[in-house]
Amino acid sequence: MTSVIKVDNIQNSTGTAALSIDSSGQVSMPNTVEIDAWRLTSNFTTDAATISGWERTDDATFAYAGTGMTESSGVFTFPKTGLYKVTPQVEIITSSSDTVVNVYVYVSSDSGSNYDLRGLLEVRGTNSDPNGGSAMTRCILVNVTNASTFRFRLETESLGSGSNIAGNTDYDRTSIMFERITDSQ
Repeated sequence: MTSVIKVDNIQNSTGTAALSIDSSGQVSMPNTVEIDAWRLTSNFTTDAATISGWERTDDATFAYAGTGMTESSGVFTFPKTGLYKVTPQVEIITSSSDTVVNVYVYVSSDSGSNYDLRGLLEVRGTNSDPNGGSAMTRCILVNVTNASTFRFRLETESLGSGSNIAGNTDYDRTSIMFERITDSQ
């Protein structure tokens, strides 16, 4: 004998819908999805500093899901626990005299008291290549076990005079994508 259960949504104990199924079988779990994107609004030129000047992408075709990330002075805070895929894409423009520029990817689990170096984006050029540059992407997984204490930031190193981390308020040059994949592990 085959049993069929027909439901439109499943609620938690307080009566809030936790899972819904539409007529085509599409399942929605609104309290689990977090995806957000941010971009650098203008060129950043300070060496040995946390990259600041971010805005949530605001194009007409953009949307984020969930609560979204928060940012203050270049430091991002996660909205809830979970395993996140964080993808910074950095465009580095080098001057003719700047042969190496680094951007470090840092994560803190203790409210920013200490940071763990999780990745490096680096451009190497030569003095014969004036105004060279590159855009690079680095994906990391961040296991956010306490949303109130985890932080994320990017920091410059060896950013010489005339070089910059490229930004623009109208379209993405340097940007970060935050995606919650699943519950924290």
